[in-house]
Amino acid sequence: MSSDVDDLRAEQILLAREVLRAREEGDKTLDLQRRVVEGFLDGREAHFGPEECTPLPDAEILAREGRDVFVVVKFMDEAPHIADTFRSLLNQQGVDLGRMVIVAVDNNSTDGSDQIVKGIIDLNKGPARVVYLNQTRPGAGHAARLGVDTSIATVLRMCESDGDWSRLQDAVIALSDGDTVYHPHVLREVLRVFHDDQDVDAVMPFLAYKATAALRLFDGYRAATPDELACLADRSTIAEIDVDLSGLLAFDRLPRWRRRAEGDEMELTTAAGAVVRVPMPATDKHGRRFGTVRDPAGRLAYVLEDRTIVLAEAPVSGWDAALVFLENGGVRRDEKWRWHAVVGHDIFLTWLFDGMGVPEAMVYPDTSDALKAIRTWAFAIGGQHQLRRPGLRIVTGSDYQTGRVLQATGCTVRLGPASAYAETEIDRLIKMARNLMKGQPVFYGQTRDSAIERASGLYVHMTRIQTDIEAEVRGYDDAAFERTIFPERLLFPLRWIFQNALRFYAHEDPRARRIVREGLLEVFFPGRAAQVEARWFSEAMVVRIRRAGHDERLDLAERLAEELIAEHHEEIMGCYRRTLADFLTRQAVPADRYDWLLEGLERTRNALRERLPAVDPAVVWGEGEFVIDVERGQAVHVRGQAE
Repeated sequence: MSSDVDDLRAEQILLAREVLRAREEGDKTLDLQRRVVEGFLDGREAHFGPEECTPLPDAEILAREGRDVFVVVKFMDEAPHIADTFRSLLNQQGVDLGRMVIVAVDNNSTDGSDQIVKGIIDLNKGPARVVYLNQTRPGAGHAARLGVDTSIATVLRMCESDGDWSRLQDAVIALSDGDTVYHPHVLREVLRVFHDDQDVDAVMPFLAYKATAALRLFDGYRAATPDELACLADRSTIAEIDVDLSGLLAFDRLPRWRRRAEGDEMELTTAAGAVVRVPMPATDKHGRRFGTVRDPAGRLAYVLEDRTIVLAEAPVSGWDAALVFLENGGVRRDEKWRWHAVVGHDIFLTWLFDGMGVPEAMVYPDTSDALKAIRTWAFAIGGQHQLRRPGLRIVTGSDYQTGRVLQATGCTVRLGPASAYAETEIDRLIKMARNLMKGQPVFYGQTRDSAIERASGLYVHMTRIQTDIEAEVRGYDDAAFERTIFPERLLFPLRWIFQNALRFYAHEDPRARRIVREGLLEVFFPGRAAQVEARWFSEAMVVRIRRAGHDERLDLAERLAEELIAEHHEEIMGCYRRTLADFLTRQAVPADRYDWLLEGLERTRNALRERLPAVDPAVVWGEGEFVIDVERGQAVHVRGQAE
């Protein structure tokens, strides 16, 4: 593997480690951090030219305004999703948005995404600043890099303008895709972690797929989009409601189990006990009656007769729509494993931390596109990377490389709380399902590959072909999800959790062992935690992991985790069942709606008992199944599909 940017210089790494040592000892680090940032920008300018790292023209004004949070949103042809990404960022709560600058970096969009973003900028009257850049050099990595490097250069110019060099430590630069939306408290929680621990250099928010989008893979689901409902709504019968409708917190304040259809009205009872009756005079394109509610700020939501609530301005639905669909009998008996593969999996992963008590503190997260947030000086250690892989004609890695550089240097990277998560579009999920069925590491590496190999499959933008791929996956029968997609997909979080536990347990701090024992092993293996600890977390294992180098340590921990999972598969699936049952009970879903979904989970296929054949993505590329615009890194067609 190689990277697609200027080589990391040894002196940059040594200087970064000097910063970490000085910070740990309480010495002044600002001059050292300044040298890291200036050296980084010099290298970027020499490699890419001065336009790569020119600060924003009003850097001095940004300094006077106290801006210290830069969120880079990179996008190419994301018209279906980009507005939601910006709405979720501009509706963040519990944080002063006057601190934020959103740097929108377009990578030569051809589907109108640029006009959507420019329209958002024109209409933005809030405290956050939004600026638009276009990266003419094709490639998502180049777009991300332009936004990050511009932000680093801007922070440096701000420091020069007023002499406040503490920004290099305190200012944060984050990076997002244009198809990801954010819980209203994501930014608050990210900044809280940085504020509470000055030794943390990067925070990766907890990530899940959009559960509402995943419902499109079920035959009985009929989507209700805000734009379509707005066109059909009866504006003369809007009900006023004293609930903030800007984000998914509205679902907590309008509990599902307190929604009840009464004739031509929907009765909503808020968490505070207030009752609101919503007339339902309109009908959507599927024949469902619905009404409209409005909050004190004028934001709208649409209430359907099946108890679904669709938020007009921030359609981040969390689990609400998925649970309504389940309660209404939308999941058929022959879609049981489909449900586990595309909805249950993400409930398990999120609730394992948010509800069952597994601690985020034991996780060493990779930094990906989902609003990875990094201190300015730390981002300048290695900058924004993508990987190259021999045999493939385009950059194939992801921002995973940035996290590798940070962690190899010794920086601390934290996982944000699962209670404030990011939701990403299901294109990645669809790619994964198709890969598993066809045995093709086309969009990602093989499930069983090492971490670095998994991060370097054939990475191409797929908005143009998403409808075709989604239709193919929707056509898979439930046996495909039962035998292949669900067991293989579940390996990702299980291996991720246990390899992190093994590495954390081997930490020098003796508290780490108690955290793993009480926070993880007692959750997965109630009554047998001590035996599992003695077998898999022995002193010999601790020594092996401690002695391994950085990359070798991860590979070793993953191999050990796979052995543990294979041997204790039935017990681990019992934890999966208990976690889902606990979540659904807490969400007041009637037991008869989901009992059948949890039957027989312990007997699911133990995928690690079988080895998958190795397939080089370059071979799949060469077979010509996909028509790919190599320059843009975009799949434009699947051969064999209708034009």
